[in-house]
Amino acid sequence: MRISEGVAELRFRSHGNQPHHLSVIGVLACPLFGSSEYLSIREEAPRSCRKAVFERFGFAEGHSDSENEAGLSIMQEHHPTSETCTSAIQERRGVDFIGDIHGHASQLRTLLGRLGYRTKDGVFTHPERRVVFLGDYVDRGPEIRQTLEIVRTMVEAGNATALMGNHEYNAIAWFTPRPDRPKEPCRRHTEIRRRLIAPTLDALGDELEDWLEWMSDLPLWFESTHARAVHASWDPSSVRFLRDLLDGSNHGLNRSRMQATCKPGSTASHAVHQLLKGREIPLPPGVSLRDPEGSPRGHIRARWFESPVGRTYRDYAFTRDDAFPDEPIPAEAVPTDFVPYGASEPPVFVGHYWMRGDRPSRLAHNVACLDWSVARNGPIVAYRFDGETEIDDAKFVTA
Repeated sequence: MRISEGVAELRFRSHGNQPHHLSVIGVLACPLFGSSEYLSIREEAPRSCRKAVFERFGFAEGHSDSENEAGLSIMQEHHPTSETCTSAIQERRGVDFIGDIHGHASQLRTLLGRLGYRTKDGVFTHPERRVVFLGDYVDRGPEIRQTLEIVRTMVEAGNATALMGNHEYNAIAWFTPRPDRPKEPCRRHTEIRRRLIAPTLDALGDELEDWLEWMSDLPLWFESTHARAVHASWDPSSVRFLRDLLDGSNHGLNRSRMQATCKPGSTASHAVHQLLKGREIPLPPGVSLRDPEGSPRGHIRARWFESPVGRTYRDYAFTRDDAFPDEPIPAEAVPTDFVPYGASEPPVFVGHYWMRGDRPSRLAHNVACLDWSVARNGPIVAYRFDGETEIDDAKFVTA
């Protein structure tokens, strides 16, 4: 929601039914951290902002937070110099990128501890670093709610940025009506999908609506001068399209925008698919495989940072599974708009791909996947980034 006096975004909070004070939170543009550096600087909101907030949610202006049993926060965007940014964030220079979690909160706590984060007032914090989570907090694991609470409290304290994964997107789509068929959800309710989402719905219970609202406002990507992050693949044309759809931002999938991304065959649907599910190459006619949930798959997840020319399906698949055909990919199977991620581009960090192995390693000098199958007894993985131009295998951390 856009309101006056330079306020860029309105966000409703009723996390845990605990009221919060109305506040303005600074959002800084910084070369290292990008345009979403949340500070713990809070100040009294202007009267016109308070009025707009209360009117937005049907509250009477002048009621206290406890009377309304809800909290509201306004984020005011401004763009100081990089020197101001560095000073304001107290010399925070490092970023810890963390891959898929899928409800494994105990492993996440262990990982954060190994990275040097400690709890203060119930929130993980570090004096010099912050986290960028790469998405997929829900489904599959035994501690879904606890995982979300760790991530959300860190975000709200200014200690982290949390990106949207395809599983958060799917949870929102589960409850979003299709724009062309309003009686049908954007994500079809098949039996396999019901089994997948059931633990998430059970874990969130009566606060499901609040959590879905929080998920819908998660950024779709992270970009700074020195690094990028996205759940599945970095696709410049998709980023540009979605930035226009989101009015110049990287977040804010409200109902109408969500429906635009759900329309089959639309540019919006294609763009979200590229960022959250990755580039795909169709398998040869008559060839079909099954994913971990048992759903049929007629494609491979492509190594979008490499050229497909002269490659086989097996060699070009992200995980190079022996189940993929060991035959050349025909030119007509490669999308005409596909351009591999450039060797001179900044390091990019992704999750999503169910990597396997004893020790994480980079996929290219500037590409790293941080999903090493935590939901299949693999490790949860982080990368400690300090502005380097090439990814260093020694800087992966696991738990």
